[in-house]
Amino acid sequence: MKAFGMAFRVATLILCFSAAGAQAGERITVWAMGAEGKLIRQAADLFESRNPGVRVITQSIPWTGAHEKLVTAVIGDMAPDISQMGTTWMPEFKAMGAIEPLTGLVKGSTIKPGDFFPGALESNFSGGEWYGIPWYVDTRVLFYRSDLAKKAGYDAPPEDWEGFYRFSKALLAAKESGYSLSLPTNDWQIFLMFYWQSGGELLQGGEPLTPGSFERTVAYLKRFFDEKLSPLEGGREMDLLTAFESGHFPAFISGPWMISQLETSKPGLNGRWATARLPGGERRASFMGGCNLVMFRNSGNKPLAWKFMEFLSTPEMQARWYEISGDLPANRKAWNAASLAGNKKLSPFRKELETAKAPPQIPEWESVAAAIDDAVEEALYGKTEPSAAREKLSADIAGILKKSERTQSAAFKIAVSILLCLLPVTAVFLYLRKKGGDAEKKRVQYAAFLFIMPAMAVLTVFLFIPILGSFTASMTNWNMYGINDFGKVAFIGLENYSALFSDRIFLAGLRNTLVFAFIGVPLGIFVSLSLAIALNAQILRFKAFFRVSYFIPVITTMVAVAIIWRWLYNPEFGIFNMLLSSLGLPAQNWLSNKWLALPSLIVMAVWKGFGYNTMIFLAALQSIPESLYESIDIDGASWSQKFWYITLPMLRNTFFFITVTTTIGYLQFFAEPYIMTGGGPMNATMSVVLHMYRHGFKFYNLGYASAMAYALFAVVFVFTFLQFRVQKRKEEAA
Repeated sequence: MKAFGMAFRVATLILCFSAAGAQAGERITVWAMGAEGKLIRQAADLFESRNPGVRVITQSIPWTGAHEKLVTAVIGDMAPDISQMGTTWMPEFKAMGAIEPLTGLVKGSTIKPGDFFPGALESNFSGGEWYGIPWYVDTRVLFYRSDLAKKAGYDAPPEDWEGFYRFSKALLAAKESGYSLSLPTNDWQIFLMFYWQSGGELLQGGEPLTPGSFERTVAYLKRFFDEKLSPLEGGREMDLLTAFESGHFPAFISGPWMISQLETSKPGLNGRWATARLPGGERRASFMGGCNLVMFRNSGNKPLAWKFMEFLSTPEMQARWYEISGDLPANRKAWNAASLAGNKKLSPFRKELETAKAPPQIPEWESVAAAIDDAVEEALYGKTEPSAAREKLSADIAGILKKSERTQSAAFKIAVSILLCLLPVTAVFLYLRKKGGDAEKKRVQYAAFLFIMPAMAVLTVFLFIPILGSFTASMTNWNMYGINDFGKVAFIGLENYSALFSDRIFLAGLRNTLVFAFIGVPLGIFVSLSLAIALNAQILRFKAFFRVSYFIPVITTMVAVAIIWRWLYNPEFGIFNMLLSSLGLPAQNWLSNKWLALPSLIVMAVWKGFGYNTMIFLAALQSIPESLYESIDIDGASWSQKFWYITLPMLRNTFFFITVTTTIGYLQFFAEPYIMTGGGPMNATMSVVLHMYRHGFKFYNLGYASAMAYALFAVVFVFTFLQFRVQKRKEEAA
């Protein structure tokens, strides 16, 4: 009987493990971003209902961190089975060897390439292989105020360049103020659409850019800015929907998501706006955006993953997905659904999708796009001639696409890595030994090491090793090709550091960083000390209220602060411009003017950070013995004499601490330009850390970004060292 019971338990365990294995084998993980990440569960539920026993695990990821999360998952071998992926990200993950080729699966499926729009296929097909399936698409069309267009004498915008230019002039003439078109100066997507329309191509025929087409495109767009049809400054800070409603911008170029936003947030405009195709030059072309579905190489259930991808690509499901999410189908047949075919506002999108183009499928596209933004912005601002901008941009693109041919053995790389790691360790050891004095007079307390070992272990893992690793990386050409294959990483010595001196954006960022610190630090300290003195004064009432009020900006997140200050700086509705108008002064484009943008960020940074230093100054003021002031009162000293001969000397150490910490913080300024200006206009607010972030986490030039980090460390070290020397001399003089 016991033997039978034991056999029964063993059989039960085997069946349980078998069932668990079967269940695990019928499970896939799907990642999706943004709104799609929240809605993909509905598609997964429908798939599960049609495939009993199958489980689809969905995970929503915010767009802001999606790229980094996917890269981290690939490096850590924790990627999902399927993921949504932006069209311009495809080449990067293909270069990493992370995406599963799908050519064999496509050939044996019901998916027909001809069912999809040509531009959508471009982003999935490379080197004769399929690497993804189009999921949804978007493109750009013109949104315009139909009521204002009729007032200007047009039933619809013309579909040619010159006609559209005349239409824009008529729109402006029919209004009392504002502009006719919202047109950005540094949006590569907008520029490429007009560039393609003028017959231009990217990276074809041995030339990065088509001569003549670039110049014609810049000249055409520049007319809108020169003749005040579009704002050269100020457009970035405007709330587009509010400006559209007021007629400040009666036309703008955008994608399909704007339809639902207008219908829900501006219901009063319903019936007074419409969509139209973009004007065409030598040919028609819009931008092909959207997302694809990819399968990762480490997928544990590729047959089921492909079945789910195939399910999402069917016309039926693509039409259903539009009803769920509002995303435009990539499958042409899905557009026969009543919800799509009967929507007049979608008709221009459907036409543009036939000729929409996708950017070249190159892993370095993010770097190329940033170079296009900079070159076009300089040309539109008139800083460089169009032909010179094209030549410079072509040279920049050629430099970005240049591949390193270095090959090094693994033994050589290991030896150099060890040597580079030993250099700073040896330097620190020699410094500590020198500071330690006569070792024989010191008694080593070995028991103390037992107490500091836990803290040292944490610091070693999370501080010292990353420092040594980044120093080693700064001596390499580590980029996206080496993220998942260290065999492609090679040591290049000091080349990254020498390249910094010829990097005009880095030099501009360094200049802006120093200006930000040299102006912001003294201004912040002055405001903090002034308010601390006011709070310490006996005549001021409601001190607790003011202390809390001053400290609230310090604990408020930068995103919330940025939202508030963007409204304060708004060219049309901002409080600052309202104050200027009340004084009879002209309004300013605070964040779009290259001379005002950086000072505007300095003012915001001082406002956000002064509360912390105010509390420290206040504590120091309250620690000054009152007897010192009483003794100088006997001699009849004035308030200014008290301040210069007692307050300031007694605050010397506090001044030193605040100056050092505030300077270090200001030299690392990043959040302000990242959120408020993106480094523009024309790199007027670019910082070293923002440039480093772009190269490290957007372009994945990890070696170059590490070199920038150490260059900034050198700057911080020099300033801190000088401040310590000055403080030491003051103490010796005292």
